[in-house]
Amino acid sequence: MDASVLSGLPAPTTATRMRYLTEPMPQMRLVADSAHEAPRTSGDGLRVLQVIQQPGGTGASLSTLHLSIGLAEHGVKVRFACPVGSELEEDARSAGLEVDALPFARRGRRHNAALLRDLLDRHPVDVVNSHSARDRKALTWLGLTRGLTVPVVVTRRQMPRSFYLENWLSGRVASRVVAVSPAVAEVLGRRGIPRRKIAVVPNGLIASRVDRPISTAEVEAWRHRIEWDPNRRTVLIAARRKAQDVVLRALRSVKTPVRLVMAGAGEDAFSHLAAKVPDRHAVVSFNFERDIRPLYELAELALLPTWDEGLSQALLEALALGCPVVASAVPGNAYVLKDGVNGRLLPLDAPARWAQAIDELLEDQNLRERLGAAGRRTAREDFSLDRTVSGTIAVYRDVLGQPGR
Repeated sequence: MDASVLSGLPAPTTATRMRYLTEPMPQMRLVADSAHEAPRTSGDGLRVLQVIQQPGGTGASLSTLHLSIGLAEHGVKVRFACPVGSELEEDARSAGLEVDALPFARRGRRHNAALLRDLLDRHPVDVVNSHSARDRKALTWLGLTRGLTVPVVVTRRQMPRSFYLENWLSGRVASRVVAVSPAVAEVLGRRGIPRRKIAVVPNGLIASRVDRPISTAEVEAWRHRIEWDPNRRTVLIAARRKAQDVVLRALRSVKTPVRLVMAGAGEDAFSHLAAKVPDRHAVVSFNFERDIRPLYELAELALLPTWDEGLSQALLEALALGCPVVASAVPGNAYVLKDGVNGRLLPLDAPARWAQAIDELLEDQNLRERLGAAGRRTAREDFSLDRTVSGTIAVYRDVLGQPGR
């Protein structure tokens, strides 16, 4: 980064870094607290530019798209900037959003910043909301070079892996940083984002994805594709490559014959471990697909093995469908699940515990039904998309000095 950009900004000292890393994290204000009913907040009169440089096919792009649709339904005038020619552009246009498809460059912070500056010149807005890393870097550049005239809200949907200095700089530019869970907020606060700027607005369940009608033909097509048979119980992991290896190792100790379906992990994912799974089990793995909703008609369990998590859309969808969930006991999952109440939380590095939990759930229908019913209530009542939209509008109003509208 050019030295001129940093002129006038005091550099973060070692003492500052250590203070962020060692001080206890204060309680974050939950703008859309799942424990309380969030007031419906009107977006009438607000003009917001939503920016995401991911092309689609991710939880972040899905969450951003449906948040934008919900904001428009609440009266916000939304512009949606995304990569030209992408799946996300097609989906946003189909949803009726005002779309600005831009030729974002993969490694072009200045180029991307210029694109956004031109867009803001042509279409003035009240707030810009960034949703992914490359647009966050471009907007940070614009802010540091005094190219921004409107406040920026930065939404962090994943557990932060960015360097302290990068966070510190984006925190200087952003008026507010939205974390999708307290776990994400805590890490951001320890990695350079001013804590006073952090607000928690949890992801919301996209009910339209799980509540659509499912035909018998769709279920039969998936039954054929995964080579379903009645002698093996279907267990689903709906995720890109995460820690599926833990479950594959656990299968060596699972007594109940299962068919493990790894949807989104890739066709050859973990093939060396899948080859070592006992013959009583079967493993099916395939690339990411946009709609696997019919698979849940065949699944008796959903698993989410991951080393870290912000707040998983796949977790909310499985819960909303009443499918009992076993997830790794990381903070993002623990924000949604309480072990033994609405799901199971297990240490990730304990394959034997995963094996025991899988067997117990498959052998106990009453337990599956109890956890499934509680999980359904959690997803649909505590993590509604309407709550997320209202919380996001409240952040915009607060940034603009218009609280309580």
